[in-house]
Amino acid sequence: FNSRHRGYEPTHVFMSRSNTLALYREILRTASRWPSVKRSAVIEEIRSEFRANRSETEAAKVEGLLAQAHTGLTYLRSQTGLGKASGSELSYHFDAGSARAP
Repeated sequence: FNSRHRGYEPTHVFMSRSNTLALYREILRTASRWPSVKRSAVIEEIRSEFRANRSETEAAKVEGLLAQAHTGLTYLRSQTGLGKASGSELSYHFDAGSARAP
């Protein structure tokens, strides 16, 4: 199987993207419950930040961005009352080797 085949992605890269997408969706779901008149602006900022960094491949930078996203999600959950008791706690670990395809 040729790695240049359209639609093919190594499993470790796909899993990292999959986890990042799940984190992104969880942040947006939580932000949509945020009790603020600035909710729409916050959601747009979240989308903008993820879009701006979606092509990042430097492992340390990606790990830092994911850490920021987790911190933001924790903050949003604390503001919306959706802490760990909500039962939707997600956990992610960034594997530095997944930032680049072999």
